[in-house]
Amino acid sequence: MFRKVSILALGTLLAALTAPAALAQATTTAYVVHGIPGEDFGLDPALPVDVNVEGLGCAIPAFSFGDRVGPLNVPAGEYDITVSLADSEEPCSGAAVISLEGVPLAAGANSTIIAHRTADGSPGPGDVLDLGITASLFSNDFSTTARGKARLIAHHTALAPTVEVVVSRDYSDPQASGVSVPGFSNPTSDGDAVLSQINAEFRPGEWDVALEVDGANVFGPDTLKLKPFSAFYVYAVGDFFTGSFQYLVYNEEGLKSKPRTGRSSATSARRGANARSR
Repeated sequence: MFRKVSILALGTLLAALTAPAALAQATTTAYVVHGIPGEDFGLDPALPVDVNVEGLGCAIPAFSFGDRVGPLNVPAGEYDITVSLADSEEPCSGAAVISLEGVPLAAGANSTIIAHRTADGSPGPGDVLDLGITASLFSNDFSTTARGKARLIAHHTALAPTVEVVVSRDYSDPQASGVSVPGFSNPTSDGDAVLSQINAEFRPGEWDVALEVDGANVFGPDTLKLKPFSAFYVYAVGDFFTGSFQYLVYNEEGLKSKPRTGRSSATSARRGANARSR
């Protein structure tokens, strides 16, 4: 999993939208999430930042914690990017706190870049001040869900230990239907980065999501109401040990196949009506 991407990539994505040659180049689809709470550093909890992209100028000011931007369809390529704390009077005028060179945006991908804390607070790539931050790139699954199902995609991007994720119809009832996924870890840990993302489908309705360590509950449960033909992207962010740990949740709807045209479509519609009438 590629980890050498920063919150700065947001500036690249937005600025590239204005490039005259954008339509002639191979493109990538991306979403960007700010997952670093300012309270971890004794700053404004929103931690607004300004993003500068070399050759494009100050691409975006005041990108705040919890913000999500996308979908952005932009030219693929590599960019040098820097980030500084937001300055409302002179955006991007401050000293860089993160600086990355040659940030690659691959053609044909659909992904989310999330800036977040490292697993243990150690410096991450591009971390100029050794703050214990970095960013990770996750693939988005916008494929059609199974009939009537909802998709839950969870990501571990917090300063927190490896945990077991429990998704249950009723967390208080050990006999309730659900799934448990052990070994859920931040991609900056020494563990398998693949375990930083969980992708599963569930029947619609309310589901409890909790975290456990050695069988003991350490967070949650929080209840999510899953809707059919939707994907719910959940990111665990913040610092588990200081109290800023939380979930960021974003929803993508309409993940169902398009109706067929002609006679097949009409036949399907009649069958659906008959099924509902029984």
